Amino acid sequence: MLQLLERLAEFKDFKFEISDLKSRSESISKQLRAWADSLQNSYIRGQRYLTQKTRRATKESQEREEFLEELRRIRESHPQK
Repeated sequence: MLQLLERLAEFKDFKFEISDLKSRSESISKQLRAWADSLQNSYIRGQRYLTQKTRRATKESQEREEFLEELRRIRESHPQK
């Protein structure tokens, strides 16, 4: 659509704005594609496979990783003598 508008004489005064919109929409498109790829490549098989048990296990695993990361940061900020 923006390609068409860019070529129409009625929109020649908006060439810069159209070009900016094209650039932004390309960037957004790439981000959405990367997000979709990350979902497709995740270990979660899909919404229908998620149960309360798997959700809880995933949450506990994430909390454990965050806690360990916090411990690593504390240890690095207070090195042993």
